[in-house]
Amino acid sequence: MTTRPTEDDLLAVFTRADLGKDERLDLMEFTLVLEHLGLSWTRAETQDRFEKADANLDGFISYAEYRAILEEQGWA
Repeated sequence: MTTRPTEDDLLAVFTRADLGKDERLDLMEFTLVLEHLGLSWTRAETQDRFEKADANLDGFISYAEYRAILEEQGWA
């Protein structure tokens, strides 16, 4: 994705990456989101941002946490 995604785009990407259909992303699913959005972070950067985004420390990223990390990066 080369342009700034819309809210609908962000939700669609999240939903598509949510392979478990549990309305949350694990690290692998989060990586799929980044690839789809064209964000190229190293494995270490991805892990670091995943851990920062996981505000409630449950090991997953909810849609709200996903939006927060993308806003922090200027993508939402």
